[in-house]
Amino acid sequence: MPTRPTLLFVASLFLSAGCSVPSLPSDTNGQSTALTAGVVQREIHKGMTGGEVATILGSPNIVTTGPEGTEVWVYDRSFTQVETANAGTGVWFIVGVTSQNAAVARSSQTTITVVVKFDAAKKVNDIAFHQSQF
Repeated sequence: MPTRPTLLFVASLFLSAGCSVPSLPSDTNGQSTALTAGVVQREIHKGMTGGEVATILGSPNIVTTGPEGTEVWVYDRSFTQVETANAGTGVWFIVGVTSQNAAVARSSQTTITVVVKFDAAKKVNDIAFHQSQF
């Protein structure tokens, strides 16, 4: 028969394991999460080079070339934020452990599209963006 300290140790393991909530998936696919309307407004200006824009915003999703050597870079990113809250209760007995978990998750999604137009000299000529959250 197991000793009392062994039973207490096993009971505490079950109790602590019963109070955890598994993590939920999120948008951690390696893309930069610094792309926001505030960053675009504050950091991107007419006359910047493509290298400067790429340093701030990262690689664009789409690059198109227009007449006379102009370029258009399009950034399109979506982010999902998941907030969780949990409440756990546990009661242990000399022989075993019972526990209850309640978890609540709330999520919101933000989508931002940024269009950066370059002139023939490869300098930023125009910037437009749209951000929505739901």
